[in-house]
Amino acid sequence: MNIYSLMARFFAFIALALLMYGFIIPSVGFHGTPERIKDSKVEDIPSYVYPLWNFYQKGRYFSVNSPEKSKGDLKKMIETSEEIGVASLPIWNFSLEAPNYPKEAFPHGLPVFIHFDGLSGEVHEMNTINHYVGMAHMERGGIYERALAPYALIMLAILLAFFIIYNNKRIDRLMIVPVCLPLLFMGIYAYWLYWFGHTLHGGAISIEPFMPVIWGDGKVAQFSTHAYPVIGFWLMVVISFFSLIAWRLKVRALKYQPIEKVNWVQHLLMFTVLSMGIGTSAYMLKTDIEVDIFGKISSLTNAPKVNEAAEMAVPEPSKSEKEAMQKERDEQRKEQDLKVKALEKRAGSAGKFKVSSMYKSNCAPCHGVSGEGNMGPKLVGLSRDTILKKLLEYKANEHEMHIAVIEYMSEEEIEKLAKEIAQFEAQ
Repeated sequence: MNIYSLMARFFAFIALALLMYGFIIPSVGFHGTPERIKDSKVEDIPSYVYPLWNFYQKGRYFSVNSPEKSKGDLKKMIETSEEIGVASLPIWNFSLEAPNYPKEAFPHGLPVFIHFDGLSGEVHEMNTINHYVGMAHMERGGIYERALAPYALIMLAILLAFFIIYNNKRIDRLMIVPVCLPLLFMGIYAYWLYWFGHTLHGGAISIEPFMPVIWGDGKVAQFSTHAYPVIGFWLMVVISFFSLIAWRLKVRALKYQPIEKVNWVQHLLMFTVLSMGIGTSAYMLKTDIEVDIFGKISSLTNAPKVNEAAEMAVPEPSKSEKEAMQKERDEQRKEQDLKVKALEKRAGSAGKFKVSSMYKSNCAPCHGVSGEGNMGPKLVGLSRDTILKKLLEYKANEHEMHIAVIEYMSEEEIEKLAKEIAQFEAQ
C-alpha cells in the first residue's frame, strides 16, 4: 500500500466519521420518536433517545415560548408540550419577520430549520403564516425525502466504508455521490420551494405564484424572508471536499501500483459493515411500521392538491369515519389543554403575549397580539356575542380562511375564545 492509497483511506474515513456524527447517528437514534410523541405513545420511546437528543440540542434554537427549565431536555419538553424538532444537524435556515412578531419577543424572527429527516424551529407558527398567504403546511414538502433520508444515509456510509476497504474502480466511481451531496440537497430544496410558491389556495391576501428565495433575503407580501445555510450544510461541504480528495488520491494510487489482492480481512470487514447496515435498516423499518409512517405518508400524498381542495365536494362521512374524526378532535383538544396548562405554569405569559395559547397560535398572526389588528381586521371593541356569532358562522359554512383554525374546536372552546377577545382593550 503506497502513500496515496493510505491518504485516500484516511480522508475517506474522516468523511465517514463526519457523516456518522452529524447525520446518521442522530437520524437513526431519533427515528420514529416524533410520531410516538404525536400519537401520545411516549412510553414506547427507547431510553437512549433522551440523552441522544439532549446532546445534539446543545447550542440549538428553542422557541421563545419554551420555558428555560425545559430547553434542551427532551423529557421536560414533552411534559410541557413544546414543539420538538429532529436531532440531526440542521442544514438550512428559513426565517421570516413580520410586524406582529416584534423583535423584542422574537429576536430571531420565525426561524424554521431544514434537516435531512425533518424540521425544527417555529414550524407551527410558520404554518400559520403559510395558511394566511395561502401556502401549504411545511410538512407537505419532501414527504418521501424525509422518510427515506436515514436509509439513504446508511447506504452512503456503506459506500464510503467499501471505498476504504477495497481498491475497486467501480466502487471508486460511486464516490461522485458524496462529492455531489451538497448539490443534491440544493436541487431537492429548490424544487420544494418552487412547489410551495406555485401551489397556492385562497388566503387572507391574494399573491401570485412565485419562487421563494433559496439563498439570501426576500419579501413575500408584507413578510421579510431570509434563507441561509447553517452548520449541517457546511458539514456536507467538508464531507464533499474530503470525499473528492480521497477519490483523486485513490485514482493516483492505482496508477502507480497494481490492484491489491483481496484478503479474508477485507471480506470480514465488508461482511461486518453490511450486517450493521442491514440490521440498522431493519430496525428503522420495524419502527416505521410501529408508528405507521407509511400510512401517514399515504394520507399526505393522497390528499387533494392545495389549490383544488376548496373546489372538491366533501362526501358525507361514514360512521367509522365520524368516530375517527371525533377521536382526532378529542386529541386536538387534549393537546390544546396541555399547552394552556403549560402556559399557566409560566405565569400566564407566552413570550410577550399575555393571551391564551389558543389565541396566540390561531389568531395573533393575522389579528395582532392583543386584537389590535395587523393584516387581519381589528378585534378590539367587538362584543362577545358578535365574535361568537361570526366564529360559529365560519365553522358552519367552512369559511376558507378560518376552517383550518376552528375545524377541530368545540363550541365551548369557541365561546371561551370569543370571551377572551371581547376583553381586549385598546393599547
